[in-house]
Amino acid sequence: MAAASGDPFYVFKDDLETKVAAVNQKHAKWRVARATATDVASTTKLVDLTRQIEAAVATAEKAVKFLEETIVMVEANRLKFEHIDAVEIANRKAFIATTKTELEGVASEICSDVVKAQIGKKDRESIAPAKQSVSPSSHLTAQERNERLLEQERLQHRQIMQEQDASLAGLQTDITRLHGVTVEISNEVKQQNKMLDGVTKDVDEAQERMNFVMGRLSSLLKTKDKCQLGLILFLVAVLVAMVLLVVYT
Repeated sequence: MAAASGDPFYVFKDDLETKVAAVNQKHAKWRVARATATDVASTTKLVDLTRQIEAAVATAEKAVKFLEETIVMVEANRLKFEHIDAVEIANRKAFIATTKTELEGVASEICSDVVKAQIGKKDRESIAPAKQSVSPSSHLTAQERNERLLEQERLQHRQIMQEQDASLAGLQTDITRLHGVTVEISNEVKQQNKMLDGVTKDVDEAQERMNFVMGRLSSLLKTKDKCQLGLILFLVAVLVAMVLLVVYT
């Protein structure tokens, strides 16, 4: 199993869980607002919550894509990520699938035709009383009504801009985090490659020494001289010692 510390998947998983929790919290408020939407103010609140949830779901879906990219990266480089076994990968895919289903369910509910019809009906019902309340004897002039209308439009535009800024800020945070994780992975891969190069060099040197010893043994085995046989035994002991050094260092 892969450790959570330093693993790109778990870095984005924690962030995604926070985003999904925020979506669920807003969704709960949205359901209450929908059930109590009986006038202009409550309908406006329902519309605002719908927009907020749409933005939150979009941000969470971006985090899901980042998680999917980490899994693709692991599957494409199994040798570099051999510590992440098949069971762990399956669990990660299951988490992503469950999260996507949850987000899709929320998005489908807040954008359903039934909800749109409900909001449209409340808007139409609110227009008639508003028209009836405006009488010729109203103290508001046409210019004042226009100014109020413009002020409402400015406030609505400002709110939309704030929501867009919040979404962009969240995206920027995700990109920055992804860049940091990518740099960490790159550094780790470079370090592992350097270690592998060192091991390869040591093995090559040991192989050269072993070839030299074996050559000496081959030439010495042609004689039955006791001194030379003793030297052969000594060289064999040296060979064994070298093999042990290669294995345990």
